[in-house]
Amino acid sequence: MTSAPSPAPVLLFPGQGTEAVGMSAGWEAQEAWLAVVRAAETHTSHPLLRLMGQGPLEALRFQRHAPCAVLAHSVGLFRARRALGMPLPRAATGHSMGFYSALVAADVVPLEAALDLISAVEDLSEAAFAGRAMGMAYVIGVPELEVRRALLGHPELALSNRNGQAQFTVSGPVAALEPLVAELAPAALKAGLLPVQHPLHGPHMAALLPAVARRLAHVAPRTPAFPLISHFDGRLLVDGPSAWDEGLASVALPVDWLAVVARLKGLAAPLAECGHGSQLAGLTRWADRSLVVESLQRTP
Repeated sequence: MTSAPSPAPVLLFPGQGTEAVGMSAGWEAQEAWLAVVRAAETHTSHPLLRLMGQGPLEALRFQRHAPCAVLAHSVGLFRARRALGMPLPRAATGHSMGFYSALVAADVVPLEAALDLISAVEDLSEAAFAGRAMGMAYVIGVPELEVRRALLGHPELALSNRNGQAQFTVSGPVAALEPLVAELAPAALKAGLLPVQHPLHGPHMAALLPAVARRLAHVAPRTPAFPLISHFDGRLLVDGPSAWDEGLASVALPVDWLAVVARLKGLAAPLAECGHGSQLAGLTRWADRSLVVESLQRTP
């Protein structure tokens, strides 16, 4: 008697911040995973395999290395799991740059195009914000209304992520982020600066989008192999140009994980995090206690 096939999952691809020394453990022996990482190393000249396996952590977390490592590892997991029999996903999404991983997994663009997008954002951000300390801060445990009220006193800052009912990030100049954190910290469970150097998912990045689009103008997006879920508003993206445009604009678009979770609940499919750690399992659980997210990280 044969067992029933596993239902198609919805995959969640995590973003930067999930990189860790040892994230590659057990996967180096999987040909599909290794092929993705080697391709990323060839394209970027970054020693990703060594950094993921041996560190040091400071080098892995370097702004030029971390997003490439997360992308290569997540796409490698996806292709290795597919080679081991995982069905084609019902849909997929990603948090922040995790959306790039979803684009590659869905065959909208090749791995190299997503790596070029990472490089373009880094190059243009470094040039645009040279001499200005920019970044992001997180606030956990403070209601959204109170965060927005505090932001009225810091017009140079922007709410960049709604990760949960009381989990937010803010982007902008570090000189304004620090007093905001000091103001909200007494009422927060946790608050502080994130280890990023750019004001992602906010209006400061919008001026860079035309140059980003010019750098990637040669890319011809294909129809997704499965629908993608916008991390901006939760809508389904089913054609290549729309999905790729979302990827290009994502650095300036705020992330609304609550909208994503509403879409996930409507799809009523098994959920699996395709990357290292449990970043999205935690965020999804915080947003809706009824949703359980499995992990594809454990080696077969």
